[in-house]
Amino acid sequence: MAASNTLDRMFITSVWFEAIIYGINCVLFGACIYILVNRNKKSHRILFVSCIFHISVSTAHNVISLLQSLEGLTTPAIVSAPNGSSMYFITTTTFMLTNLALYVANVFAQDLLLIWRLYVVWNNNWKLAIVSLIVEAAHIACAITAVVLIAQPGEQLFSQSVQAFGKASWSLDLFLNTSVTSGIAYRLWSAGRKMSDCTGRNAYKAAMFTVIESGALIASCTVVMFALDIAGSPAGLMAVNVAVQIATTTPLLIISRLGLGLTQEDTQSEKFEPLSPAVTFAPPVQINVAEEICTYPMTSMSFTRKTESTESSYCDV
Repeated sequence: MAASNTLDRMFITSVWFEAIIYGINCVLFGACIYILVNRNKKSHRILFVSCIFHISVSTAHNVISLLQSLEGLTTPAIVSAPNGSSMYFITTTTFMLTNLALYVANVFAQDLLLIWRLYVVWNNNWKLAIVSLIVEAAHIACAITAVVLIAQPGEQLFSQSVQAFGKASWSLDLFLNTSVTSGIAYRLWSAGRKMSDCTGRNAYKAAMFTVIESGALIASCTVVMFALDIAGSPAGLMAVNVAVQIATTTPLLIISRLGLGLTQEDTQSEKFEPLSPAVTFAPPVQINVAEEICTYPMTSMSFTRKTESTESSYCDV
């Protein structure tokens, strides 16, 4: 474990990064509300509730982190003790437990939104949703258990039981995010390939890259915290301050990038044409071609084209 006199520096550094990402989240939140309000069709209620909930949790966590910093660095009784500030930041306090609870709630909401997207793009496939929800239930149960154990009097933050449930929670979260994101990306890639065969253009390529990039963001953060925790470094705990903000960035980034057209496909094109504020994925076009040819008498070739909508509507993802 790192020397105790460096814990205060770790905490201040994590709070500083948290403040930067929170500022980015505020900008993304404004963009998301603008997109959802000014879209051509009525926005799904889930998207509004999700955006407001995530930014509210991020704001509350940022404020509490500030109060925790002030208490740990300015309280005479804490500062006067040897390494008092450093030990305070790993001591179970009301501020710490509240921030941990906010982190669990924010990650839980982010995972539920991700599972909902999987459910939508797979034609409302409830089997995939149930399997994902079971994994999510196990993940949240482990996370809540770890927080409850930390809150117990006399329980050490880095005790064996707390570490066991914490590692299990991060492992399940990483597995869920990776598998669900891969499922969404595969569905979009499959639909885009079918459409490109008919129209010569992959309409879902931009959406696929956006979902993968956003999923990789939260997955990378989880991997870093998991690795630090396995190494026995308290930096893994400090990284929670940053992770709670990234859990807000991920869903906001998907809406803002697709709505404003800031996608990989658009930036590489010679002519920039922003996506519609509707943030919807149009259903792929199916074209059925029938050909009838007679040798004599010569008749005109019959060509029929039929456009159908698939059962799936990649909307509000």
